[in-house]
Amino acid sequence: MINAFVIHMKEIGWDIVLNEKQDNDIPKTLTDRYANIPQEWLEYVKSVKHMVSPDETTWVLGAEDFEVQGDKAFQWNEWELMSLESAGNDEEWKRSIGKFWNQHLPIVMSVRGGYSYYAICMEDGSVVRGAAPEFEECETVASSFSVFMENIIQSDIKI
Repeated sequence: MINAFVIHMKEIGWDIVLNEKQDNDIPKTLTDRYANIPQEWLEYVKSVKHMVSPDETTWVLGAEDFEVQGDKAFQWNEWELMSLESAGNDEEWKRSIGKFWNQHLPIVMSVRGGYSYYAICMEDGSVVRGAAPEFEECETVASSFSVFMENIIQSDIKI
């Protein structure tokens, strides 16, 4: 499914850089924070360095997006950071935000028409979608990462 997804995204004009070696380690940022990362997404992130829409407003996060990023406009967890900033000194709200993002791994970020994301839920492997201003309010859009990719290929989900 990953190959079909990459081919489809290239065909519709996305800028994609693949890892030449697919035996790369999973970024430590992820393994330190998330348990139960679905194998299908781990295979994707080992294969793809980055994937960016033609208008450069949407990113399907790849391996290099999870590296320390000094010169990029957005970090992989930017929406979490924005939420934490909004919480100010409210420690209970901050704990709630942290708990949410510890269970939701961002896999797509977009600034097209407002800030939004897709994330994998660590509880069941489903893919959810959320948007500003309440990033932590989300809805399930696919039962798995494979179904998510398939739905994008079939144009049932537009990113």
